[in-house]
Amino acid sequence: MSVPRHHLLLLVRLAATLGGADAIDRLLSPGALTLLDGVPGEDLEDTRSLLEFVLPPSCTISSSSRIVAEGPDLVVIRPTLSDGRMSDYAQREFRRDVVAALQTPAPVLILQPPGAALPEGLPAAGMTRIPYAPLDRDVLLAVLRVSHGGPDGLDEGALRAALPPDAVLADLGPLPLALALRAREAEEVVARLARVAEPAAPAPSTPTHPSQASHAVLQPSLDDFTGDAPALLAARQIAADLQAWRAGQIRWHELSRSLLLYGPPGSGKTWLARAIGHTVGMPVIAATFGAWQAAGHLGDMLREMRKSFADARAKAPSLLVIDEIDSVGSREDRTSQNASYRRQVVNACLTELDSIAQHEGAIVIGTCNDPDAIDPAILRPGRIDRTVAMPLPDSAALQGILRHHLPDWPEADLLELARSAVGVSAAAVDAAIRQARTEARVHGRALLPADLHAVLAPAFDDHDAWGVALYECGHALVCAALRLGPVHRIRLGRRGGGMTFVDPIPGSVSLSRLRDEMAQLLAGRAAEAVVLGAVSTGAGGGRTSDLAQATALATGIHARHGLGAYGPVWLEDAEKILLLDPALRRQVRQDLEAAEARARAILVANRDILESMAHALLSAREMDAEAIRPWLEHVRPVTSEGESDPCRADEPQAPDEDSATA
Repeated sequence: MSVPRHHLLLLVRLAATLGGADAIDRLLSPGALTLLDGVPGEDLEDTRSLLEFVLPPSCTISSSSRIVAEGPDLVVIRPTLSDGRMSDYAQREFRRDVVAALQTPAPVLILQPPGAALPEGLPAAGMTRIPYAPLDRDVLLAVLRVSHGGPDGLDEGALRAALPPDAVLADLGPLPLALALRAREAEEVVARLARVAEPAAPAPSTPTHPSQASHAVLQPSLDDFTGDAPALLAARQIAADLQAWRAGQIRWHELSRSLLLYGPPGSGKTWLARAIGHTVGMPVIAATFGAWQAAGHLGDMLREMRKSFADARAKAPSLLVIDEIDSVGSREDRTSQNASYRRQVVNACLTELDSIAQHEGAIVIGTCNDPDAIDPAILRPGRIDRTVAMPLPDSAALQGILRHHLPDWPEADLLELARSAVGVSAAAVDAAIRQARTEARVHGRALLPADLHAVLAPAFDDHDAWGVALYECGHALVCAALRLGPVHRIRLGRRGGGMTFVDPIPGSVSLSRLRDEMAQLLAGRAAEAVVLGAVSTGAGGGRTSDLAQATALATGIHARHGLGAYGPVWLEDAEKILLLDPALRRQVRQDLEAAEARARAILVANRDILESMAHALLSAREMDAEAIRPWLEHVRPVTSEGESDPCRADEPQAPDEDSATA
């Protein structure tokens, strides 16, 4: 009997999905409920029909849940799709069929396509979930043995070597696959698949000069990244664990199976997440909350969310990357607007994260700019195992990005460009290279380092940069003097400003610790006063500015933490009270002035280190932990009134007469 090759392919995948006799016995055991997850929507009917060739010959199968008299050995339920989606009517019918089937003693098999949602309330605990076997080299070779194998068999070793990777095969659509299987010879089938998997050739107008040729890789790899940033180390660890799991060296429950990367736009979060999957040869399912929400109303949005998670389960081992995951919101948001919508979205996301956590082979990586906007239940371990910051790339990472695009350029040129680009996002570097290449083409010449330097050079002069360098080094020195935690990075910004990155020491926060933190926040302002003789507006600005944070700490001491003028009292609108209560405002100002005076005393005692370190930062534009350590090791502590003393108990300040009567 001649079997259509598409049916033969489905039959092999179905056999690979259900496994051996033991698995089929569990499927057919009385009262069993099994979910076949990820069956392509266009293959639902054929999969149902082919089950009889995989199950024992005596097994009777029914597609109807209205069982009468003698029941079948297996009830198979599948949803009805229209254009790959379930209508509201189809969703209700699907639920009715599942409920009716579960009321019978027969075992039940649900065929679940990626675009359909399971009926709400279906308990996962009593259900066995089996992922539909993806298309891979083993499946294809099994098909070719039957469809193209002659009396002499096939050279399976050569065919396997010529086939695209499993991750590429799993993403193939039905059309290129059907076209490939029409070939008469197995070698031609493989050759057609290999051609489909090849990246598109460059257009004839694309420059061919080595310095202008595009070396961008469509599939990012962790080898494209350099440095030892925490996010990169976490990504490498996940990749190493996945490779060990696939080799059978560790079990699935020993892996970290989810990660949240957060940081400013353009820092490369999505690129790094995708690189994990491509490094280990796993299919990457890309999703965004924005795309889900663009599908339409709440039901449409939830359907698209569930489809992405279902795709990840169906293609396991796989990696699901969810961008803009902070758009999920939080049920703790007190605003009444859209509260019901937000609650349903969060609950649906929690359900999907719980479901995929139980599915062996599926990794979830979320990316966002604002992790504080995410519901705490989503961020708990087991749903999101680890949260790692991904700031803008440092000079080492920038040098790696430039090397990736410009592999023929001397390292000295790349290093100089990387230093001038500190503070630029990975996306902005890509855009700058494209812009510089365009300018070079307009002038009919190759791309030169000067072209890129003109685009990437900082936008503020050395005088302003000197003030910023003093400001940031002041933060670092006071942090070291007060032992608030190791400083692991300092960098100058592009258009003014800079950043000092500190790893805070965990533990309870005492009154003295709060005063130390205020001094550290005001240390940049103090450094300007010590060296330049005047302060700038750099400490002020928005709610995230140093002055705003220091003011919030001082206000919190008195109005929120129960450590100051109001005694053991918590006041909800502390900022409003600060505006209306002159006594509290006077107390906060005194605390801030005392903190700045402490910082100034420390910096006066270490002025030589402050200025030398600032000159080094101005030259390099960035310093990592190794470069910072020699400077901070020689910081001289200063004992002054109000400084932290671990041997002294922290006592709340007694309110003065004004504050007592205010």
